[in-house]
Amino acid sequence: MVSPARAALIAQGEAAPTFQATTHEGRAVASDGAARSRVLVVYFYPRDETPGCTREACSFRDAFSAYTEAGADIVGVSTDPVEAHRGFAQHHRLPFGLIADTEGRLAGAFGVPVNGGYTARTTVVIGRDGRVSRVFPNVGVDGHSDEVLAAVRAVR
Repeated sequence: MVSPARAALIAQGEAAPTFQATTHEGRAVASDGAARSRVLVVYFYPRDETPGCTREACSFRDAFSAYTEAGADIVGVSTDPVEAHRGFAQHHRLPFGLIADTEGRLAGAFGVPVNGGYTARTTVVIGRDGRVSRVFPNVGVDGHSDEVLAAVRAVR
């Protein structure tokens, strides 16, 4: 179940799209717009095992304990299939789930562009109140995890 596609990128302060998805590990991830016990970081990226996407995933991995301490969960989303996500996560020892959005429906629900089968690099932070607390469009990989962690820590 995923909210319908949006014409534009979701904005800060809006209710997060409703979605239920399963990670490469078989864990359920949901955002129903209701109050959550933890902040949710949803980062969209183009492709597993590419240089930029690997650096981005590894930066979230390296800061994972800080995200956990700050009360946040992380999930990565790309159009790659589950099998690719499993290999990518295992190869780089990623401690968070990856969602296979092969048809781009989850990206569409957030208004994240998918061009030529590749999801635009975008990160959305969803607060405990189910609302979008921060959006990072057109992400530059270097330093991005630190920027997102600061946004997570600012969520009340």
